[in-house]
Amino acid sequence: MLVASSALAGCTSSEDGVETSSESQDSQVNFSAQDWHVLHTLSPLPDLPVDTTNRYADSAAAARLGQKLFFDPRLAGPIQTGTPAEGQLGAIGDKYKIACRNCHMPESTWLFDIRSNNGTAIPNATALGSSWMTRNVSSIVNTVFYVNHSGAHWRENDGYSDSEWFDAQSEPEGPPVQNGSRLQLAHLVFEHYRADYNAAFPQYPLSAALANYARFPATGSPYTDAANWNSLSDADKETINRILVNYGKAMEAYLRKLVSRDAPFDRFVAGHDHAISDEAKRGLKLFIGKANCVGCHNSPLLSDDSFHSIGLAIDTTKSPHADPNEIGRAFNQALICDPAVADGEFNVNGHFSDDPHTTRDGNFCSQTIPVGLWRTKGLRHVAETGPYFRDGQAATLDEVIDFYDRGGDPEGSYLGGPKEIHALHLSHQEKHDLKEFLKTLTGDEVPHQYLQDIHNN
Repeated sequence: MLVASSALAGCTSSEDGVETSSESQDSQVNFSAQDWHVLHTLSPLPDLPVDTTNRYADSAAAARLGQKLFFDPRLAGPIQTGTPAEGQLGAIGDKYKIACRNCHMPESTWLFDIRSNNGTAIPNATALGSSWMTRNVSSIVNTVFYVNHSGAHWRENDGYSDSEWFDAQSEPEGPPVQNGSRLQLAHLVFEHYRADYNAAFPQYPLSAALANYARFPATGSPYTDAANWNSLSDADKETINRILVNYGKAMEAYLRKLVSRDAPFDRFVAGHDHAISDEAKRGLKLFIGKANCVGCHNSPLLSDDSFHSIGLAIDTTKSPHADPNEIGRAFNQALICDPAVADGEFNVNGHFSDDPHTTRDGNFCSQTIPVGLWRTKGLRHVAETGPYFRDGQAATLDEVIDFYDRGGDPEGSYLGGPKEIHALHLSHQEKHDLKEFLKTLTGDEVPHQYLQDIHNN
C-alpha cells in the first residue's frame, strides 16, 4: 500500500455505509502463528535509528536550533507565483514569508500541508511554496524511521537524497520551495543564531568574516544569484557549505523529536485484544494476506523504504501542477552521486559526512535505475494525512483502496513499468475492513513542546 507518495501495494475503496448482511464475516478473527510472526515485524516502532553520518543527530542544542529555524520565514527569497485564494503567503516578489512550518504545519497535528495541498476546497493537490510544486507535501512525523534493509536513509518520494540532513538543506534554496540561497541562510544564522549555532556545532564556530558583505554577498548559491556564489573563493564556499550542512544536521536532530508511537495497532500486537475492532482485525488479516499490502508496507514504519512501480497515471485535472513526465528514482543519481553536480559533495560518502566510509547507500551509484520507480510511503497516521499519492490526486483512503483493488491504471497511461500490483477483487465489506485497519495506525501526537514557534527575532 504505497499511500501518500505512491500508495497501498496490493490493496481499494468504498463508502462508509457498507452493507454487512450478505457480506459480513464472523466477528471472530483468528491469526495463525505465522501471522503473529509477521505482525511482530510491524510493531512496535523501534528506538531511533543510529545515523553515523550526523554526529549531532541526538544533540539537544542542534535540535533546538533546528526547531528555531523550522519556524523562521527569513530563510525565504522572493515569492514567484500564487494568489491569496490559493493559500499564497504574500504578494509576488515578497521575501521572508515562507518557513518550513508553512508547508509542514503544526496546525495539522501531523505536520503536513492543510493550507494549499488540501485536495478538496481547491483542486490543487500539490503544494504551494514560492511557486507551485509538483508533489504532495507529506507528514514529517516518524520520517526518521525511513531506513531500508541496507541501512540507507532515502528521502522524498523519489529518493532525492540519502540522508535526512542532505534532504533538509535543499529546502531553503529550492526555487519552488523557499527560493532562498545558502549565502542568505549563512547571514541569517550569523546575525540571529550565532550563539545557538556555536553551542550546537562547537567544532565549527562562525567566522566574524561573515559580517563582510563585500566578501560574502547577501544572497547566492549554485541555483540563484550564481554570479555572487561564483565570486567566492573556494575556501569561502567551503565556509558557507559547512553552514548549510550544519543547518541540515540541526534539522535532522529536530526531526528526531517528531515521533508518534503507541497506535491502537501497536497495543493490539502487544496483546491487548480489544485495542482494535473486529472490523479492523479483519482488515489487518487482509493487509497481511489476500491484499498483500505487507509485501511493500513492511517494517514498523509500514514501508520497505524501497522503490516500486504501481502504475499510477497522473491526473492533472485533479492535480493541475503535477508533472506526468517525472521519472522518479532514476532522476536522482546525478544529484546524489556526481561531485560535479552542485549537491554531489553532500552525499553520505562526501567529506561533509561524519562517516564518509559508510556503505549504507547499497551501491546505489553503480546501479541502473529504471524509469518510474517511487518510494513506498509509511502508513502510520495515514488516515489523518490525505490527500494521497505523490501528487495528492486521491482525496480519500477509499479512492486509494479502489486504485489498488483495480490493479492500478492501464499499461501505457503512466511512465515506467511493468507495474508491481494486480487486481485484488475485494468485496465492499473487505474494503471497509481494510480502511478500518488503516485507522488504527494513528498513534500519540507529537509532544506539544516541539510544535512551538521559538525562532529568534
